Amino acid sequence: MEASIYIHDVNKAVDKKALSETNDVFVPADRYVSPEFAQQERKKLWPKVWQMACRLEEIPNTGSYATYEILDESIVLVRVGTDKVNAFHNVCPHRGNRIARGFGNVAHLTCRFHGWQWGLDGAIRRVKEREDWSGCPNMGDSDLSLKPVRVGMWGGFVFINLDPDAEPFEDFISPVPEHLNCIEFEKMSFLWYKTMKVAANWKTAVEAFMESYHVAITHAQTVPYLDSVSVSYAYGKHGRHGYPNARPLGAPSPLTGKPIPEDLRSGYVAIVEAFTDQIGGAVVSERSKAMLPRIHDLPNTASAEEIQMASFALFREAALAEGADIACPTAEEAAHLGVDWNVFPNMVLVFGLDCTLVFRGRPDGDNPNSCIFDMWGLLRQAPGKEVAWTREYYEKWQEHREDIPSLLVQDLNNMEEVQRGMCSSAFSGALLNPVQERQILNTHKYIDSYLDKF
Repeated sequence: MEASIYIHDVNKAVDKKALSETNDVFVPADRYVSPEFAQQERKKLWPKVWQMACRLEEIPNTGSYATYEILDESIVLVRVGTDKVNAFHNVCPHRGNRIARGFGNVAHLTCRFHGWQWGLDGAIRRVKEREDWSGCPNMGDSDLSLKPVRVGMWGGFVFINLDPDAEPFEDFISPVPEHLNCIEFEKMSFLWYKTMKVAANWKTAVEAFMESYHVAITHAQTVPYLDSVSVSYAYGKHGRHGYPNARPLGAPSPLTGKPIPEDLRSGYVAIVEAFTDQIGGAVVSERSKAMLPRIHDLPNTASAEEIQMASFALFREAALAEGADIACPTAEEAAHLGVDWNVFPNMVLVFGLDCTLVFRGRPDGDNPNSCIFDMWGLLRQAPGKEVAWTREYYEKWQEHREDIPSLLVQDLNNMEEVQRGMCSSAFSGALLNPVQERQILNTHKYIDSYLDKF
């Protein structure tokens, strides 16, 4: 979304050669296409790792619940207070029925099969004709409570971990909050919510957003106004990239052979309009309409930094007029933001100062060539005036191209073509760019730490 332009790096060159710390850039194809590798992930990764399950706004009130599915596991998350969420294995200890479905609000959790019931704390409240089990083992209250799942929260996102002995959430998520708390994701809310099946491995899908090396080719429409040369960094399990070596926003890519123009205003306006049209929603478009014409009021000699600062002020003015606001990081905070972060193993944030794209990939059963892929659009909106949104699910996303932001359709096309190519006998593995695709290399390194450790 277009607000990400306000944190575009300005005049901060980085020595790319110094960042190439490894010659080990090969990632074998079987990590993406092998059923055996997918089974290793099923057994050793997903039962042990922290995973983003939902947003707090999906469970806004006490008794609100959401379900999260990962392979054969189903988790029910229940809001029990202002800052407290409980999570349980979504399975009845009686006969194994799934207790909760989808999303909703309840005073207690009830199995639809035989009517057993639990409080929001997971404690058993009712067993129909419980006296029939008189004298039977494993029928105490503690035996019949729902099995708890660990919960962590950050930035309005709720995470779960199926492993009771997993590392503390605060250790897992570090140092992401240190870098990104200034963006205030918790103050954003859904603009749209799309889930779809994609004919690609879950890693193929999320990795499409873990680098900008592809942007000039896949999103060629941006080349006249955007230089996407990026640098990628690893931070423990997580990573981010940005554009410290790129030309100013609004200048043509060097691929065009054109110089940086003295007047950057028109190019800046053009790229913001393009992002708004290809990614934004109705509210985002209205803010842009209010802000963009005033960029031309700046002197034609305005620098990239002056244009960014002016557009920041204008964009905030438009948001405040709606009763909303945007994030206001300090210069020191902005220097460490980048534009895209991945949270291990399967979450990506492509963010701006008032809006964020969230991507999440999950395996689709035992098929390594398919995944369940989520795309969310979040926006800072005026409290009480949020846009109405619905959860959309596409079994065949190609039939809903008009409902998906056009720039993201280009990424979806790539995912499926890449996955098909990886299945070729001529493809032994990926040769990742050690400067611009380090996030991907780092993710595979930490996947291995789970597969080797357990």
